[in-house]
Amino acid sequence: LGRLIIFWFPFSHSFLYRFLHTGVMSDVHVTEHLARIGILLDYSSGRLLFFNAERGLMLFAIRHKFTDAAHPAFALEKAGVLTLCTGMELPEFVKQS
Repeated sequence: LGRLIIFWFPFSHSFLYRFLHTGVMSDVHVTEHLARIGILLDYSSGRLLFFNAERGLMLFAIRHKFTDAAHPAFALEKAGVLTLCTGMELPEFVKQS
């Protein structure tokens, strides 16, 4: 899978999430500040999903045939707080796919 980098840019009336994966940049614009972003790795189906954890709306998805272990790593560009929570309820769009 390589590296996946996510950037966040606040604007006056919207927010930009920029996903960079294998040299391809994908921009996702949202109108509300996302307090929680869910990440779901479906290893056997080869999907990595990022979603608005409060509304259950998908932001970005990657398809990849995983052959090795996946090792998540998180970092902040500036001083701040990052809270990781496990065991979240799956959003409906994941249950139906």
